[in-house]
Amino acid sequence: MSDAADSRTPAEQALTEEIEHTREQLGETVEALAAKADVKGRAQRRAAEVKDDLLGKARAAKDKVTEQAGELAEEAAAKTARAKDAAQATVTRAKDTAQAGTAQAMDTTQATSAPVRDQVTSGAARAARAVRDVTPAPVQRSAGQAVVLVRGHRGKAAAATIAAAALILAWVAVRRRPH
Repeated sequence: MSDAADSRTPAEQALTEEIEHTREQLGETVEALAAKADVKGRAQRRAAEVKDDLLGKARAAKDKVTEQAGELAEEAAAKTARAKDAAQATVTRAKDTAQAGTAQAMDTTQATSAPVRDQVTSGAARAARAVRDVTPAPVQRSAGQAVVLVRGHRGKAAAATIAAAALILAWVAVRRRPH
């Protein structure tokens, strides 16, 4: 073969090289056309790319939602704890105020005569009406249930009414306080 290659003229060698080069280009062109003609293969590769992309986005979204849910849960727990503490402090203050008001009312009731007691009762009724006007409906319902329970004990009912009014006044005072 080397004898035949040596005996060729430069024009023949150039032509042979050009033929080889053309064959290589033709092979590459045929491969490219075959790849373009392989629609199923291209579609499968593209589907795999899209699937991987969507899976990545789904994982990222899931991670973000999970993180935000955790943050919201922590925030809700903190707010709940603060609200619970504030409610307990309010209840304690209201209880102390009610006990003090009840004790004072009992002392006043025992120390005064019937006309003074009537005057106090009418003043308490006016105060109760004023408080009732600003008291939310759920609190009014609870107070109404309490009245039904103590109706059989009129003497104790007067003291309980004064205590309830003191509780409501304390609650209103706490609500009006700037935070």
